[in-house]
Amino acid sequence: MRLAEFAQQRAPMPFAWGKNDCCLFAADAVLAMTGVDHAAQLRGYSTALGAQRKIEVAGGLRDLVVQILGEPVSPLMAAVGDVVLVENEGRELLAVCNGTSAIAPGPHGMVALDMAAALSAWKI
Repeated sequence: MRLAEFAQQRAPMPFAWGKNDCCLFAADAVLAMTGVDHAAQLRGYSTALGAQRKIEVAGGLRDLVVQILGEPVSPLMAAVGDVVLVENEGRELLAVCNGTSAIAPGPHGMVALDMAAALSAWKI
């Protein structure tokens, strides 16, 4: 229920670095579901360069999530609300499993991506 409310609120919100990018979208979804802000130490950037620096310091996007959420599981084990690493248009991004799709921020609002593109998943 909390994920559905979160998704409804974020659906019209376009992608924005440091506000509604893939990392903070996933973290905010987890926050809405659990009350825990796993991205507290990541917040504070507002540009692509700022996000890139945080990702590079961690060793990459997957490694950043491993440092925060632990070791991933197979994306075949992902359930509604789990964080997933997805490849889309040649880039890796974070999304949230919504059953058969993964939701993430897009240029004009939330988009649904095929879970078949998921590379890793983290149980929430």
